[in-house]
Amino acid sequence: MNVISILAGPLVGSVIGYFTNFLAVKMLFRPLHEVKIGTFRLPFTPGIIPKGKDRLAKALGTAVGDNLLTREDLEQIFFSDSVKQVAADALMESIYSEKNRETPVKELLAEHMEAGTYQAEKERLENLLCEKIQKGISGLDITRLINEESKRVIREKVQGSFFEMMISDDLIESLTSHIGVRVERYIEENGRDLLFPVIDEQITGLEQKTVQEIAETANIRQENVRAWIEQAYEKLVREKISDLADQFPIQKMVEEKVQQMDVLEIEELVLSVMKKELDTIVNLGAVIGFVIGIINIFL
Repeated sequence: MNVISILAGPLVGSVIGYFTNFLAVKMLFRPLHEVKIGTFRLPFTPGIIPKGKDRLAKALGTAVGDNLLTREDLEQIFFSDSVKQVAADALMESIYSEKNRETPVKELLAEHMEAGTYQAEKERLENLLCEKIQKGISGLDITRLINEESKRVIREKVQGSFFEMMISDDLIESLTSHIGVRVERYIEENGRDLLFPVIDEQITGLEQKTVQEIAETANIRQENVRAWIEQAYEKLVREKISDLADQFPIQKMVEEKVQQMDVLEIEELVLSVMKKELDTIVNLGAVIGFVIGIINIFL
């Protein structure tokens, strides 16, 4: 047996193994469409991925939605320092930009809402403040406060005078209790009419001020504002993470995206990630064919 006869078997096996695996890899993507001879469709056409594109899209969507990007993953993403810093930086830049610092608050708000909406929100805020202040005043027990303060003031005024022995606490209370009741009733009935013009005047004054002027008046520092923004962001994410997750149907989005991709795009994507591995499989076919050829010599 000469050398050519010995090597022929392993070389033929190597070539067959190489082209078999090469064809198998190509058949993942080729042909792109089914091939027919008359009414007969050739087997294995179209390729595996073109034929199973819908199943692939659904499988990828399920894998990503259920395992790779879960609600807990979204929560970690939103709570990560990098995302929180980006959100805080964007809001700080918006609040403290040169334009916003020098523009009256009313003009800034008017840029983001219609005039009717702005006026309605302003009135709602004024009514809310009136309601809160009235409720706070109602809890003060005006009658008791007037009685106690009146006793104190009257005692101070008559102390050391002729009337000190004539005016008792009971007499003072009988005089002031009626005043306290009437004052409390008057506030309940007319409190809104008294408070609303004052509140409206204060809010109108704030409208004409810039963000910088308000911050300086209230002694609000930028680092404090940033801390408040970060706290508000964390609270919002914590309370709304479920709603946010529901607004991101990851599984459906991935499935639709894959279905919209052309088969050639999928092929390019797969090859960009696994070309080395697929080439290894093809070369492995040649190696296996060569080894089988050698074994065949001894058999």
